[in-house]
Amino acid sequence: MGPHHHGDVMSYIVPMKALIILLLTAAGGSLGGVAYYYQARASSLNNQVSNLNNNASSLSDQIAALKAEIANLTNQISRLQTINSQLNQSSLQIQSLETQLANATSQLQSLETQLANEISKVQSLESSFSTQLSALSAQLALDQTEITQLQTQISQLQIQLQQKGSLCLSGQTVTIGELLDLSSALATQGVRAKDGSALAIADINSFLSSAGCNLKFAASVSDYSLDSSRALSELQAFAAAGVQVVVGPLNSGAIQSILSFANANHIVLISPSSTSVALTIPNDYLFRTAPNDRWQGQADAAMLKAEGATKVVILQRHDSYGDNLANATAVDFGGIVDYAGCISSDSVCVIRYDASATAFANVIQQLSVEFQALNATSPNRVGIDAVSFEEFGAIVSEISQSSSTSIRALLTGKLPGTGGGPTSVWTGTDGEAQDTFLSDNVTSGPIISSIRLPSTIYGFLNNTKTERLYLTFASTYPGATCDFYCTGAYDDVWLAALATLQVGSYNGTRIQAAMLTVADNYYGVTGWTQLEPSGDRVASIYEIWKVITPSGGVPTWVFAGYWDASSNGLVAFNPY
Repeated sequence: MGPHHHGDVMSYIVPMKALIILLLTAAGGSLGGVAYYYQARASSLNNQVSNLNNNASSLSDQIAALKAEIANLTNQISRLQTINSQLNQSSLQIQSLETQLANATSQLQSLETQLANEISKVQSLESSFSTQLSALSAQLALDQTEITQLQTQISQLQIQLQQKGSLCLSGQTVTIGELLDLSSALATQGVRAKDGSALAIADINSFLSSAGCNLKFAASVSDYSLDSSRALSELQAFAAAGVQVVVGPLNSGAIQSILSFANANHIVLISPSSTSVALTIPNDYLFRTAPNDRWQGQADAAMLKAEGATKVVILQRHDSYGDNLANATAVDFGGIVDYAGCISSDSVCVIRYDASATAFANVIQQLSVEFQALNATSPNRVGIDAVSFEEFGAIVSEISQSSSTSIRALLTGKLPGTGGGPTSVWTGTDGEAQDTFLSDNVTSGPIISSIRLPSTIYGFLNNTKTERLYLTFASTYPGATCDFYCTGAYDDVWLAALATLQVGSYNGTRIQAAMLTVADNYYGVTGWTQLEPSGDRVASIYEIWKVITPSGGVPTWVFAGYWDASSNGLVAFNPY
């Protein structure tokens, strides 16, 4: 650079320095104001920082408070969740309790209904018993009059017995024959009849001895085993031995086979249990101390109807007893009776089986078919009436063991019942009633207990003679029971002895002529033995017996009410 240029620069710098000095001088006068401005600004900023710090502190407090509140709320939520869980559990418990309460309420209502039914039954029984008591009171008055008459007759008889030359002082032993089943389908009843008649012989001989007589009675027992031809052979043997009176046979079929021989040879037959209507013949040599089947048919029909049956299948042994009782029941039940198959429009279907049969598969199949035929149009309204002897045990055992569901269902069928709920479709007769062979059997007993099998049998009101016989029988034959056959045979032997004493000789013709009079005036262990002109017992009541199994016990026959002949009505009937 040349000297010219250096001079130019310097001329420029000198004025600039002067300008800067002037500016600094001017500024020095206001420097205090600038400092004051910045001090104020710094103070304001400090205040703001302080405020911000205060705000931050406040916010921190608030945040801490909020955290505490959150923690508190969290605890509350936790407690609420616990409470909610407890409430849920309580709700489940309440639901369970409500279910239990509903069940308890239902059970209570059921119990109330049962109680009402029981109260109704009790009221009915009270009314019935009141009626019976009135009737018994009236009967007692009549009985007292008759007892006075009997005492007079006894006195006269004692005088007659002691007369010189009378049968009483003859020293004879009069043998009464007995045709009983001791080994077949009525063996249980036959043994009891034999034992009862043995006690009668002892009592008769004791009576004669106390009256000063040396006459004695004895019994000769033959087992005809329900075989009609054998019964005839035994009767012929009795005739050859001079026997004029025979107690038995037990069943109508055998009597029907031997009656003509008895009539022709003037041998009096006295049966405690034959009931066939076919043998209701006046002026013959047969006398029966059980009413004939026209009475039992009414009782059986009434029992079936009481349980709600509108149709019935009658299963019967094909003999005089079964045929006539089945027919009597069918007629009294009413409606269309079919003996040759069964259609839905029938009211009564009758199935017959061979009385000597020991296997029943075909009969049971027929029973199932005919029961279903009737049940198709009358569901749960079809009863089954079994007119059987001890073979009934084999019948129900075969049914229970069948591979056919429909056949086994015969044992579980139900009828509407008598007010206490459904009952079994099965009913029975005097061929089964009180038979311990059926109830004691390990196979048939429980089955019969399950169906109850309410069964009719001729009955009577116990008296002091009855109670005395029961006590003597129990002590003489421990473990055995004096049933209808036992009491009937006891009275039959007494009738034979009294008729013999009445006519003064052991003569069948004379005894037959006196029997109605002797029977009408005899008060025995079965009560008054009044006979109809046909020689059959005048009916009063038919007892009903059923099989139950007590808790911890074994199948047992128990009383289940009775049918009253005078009103054709059931009293205290309980098939449950």
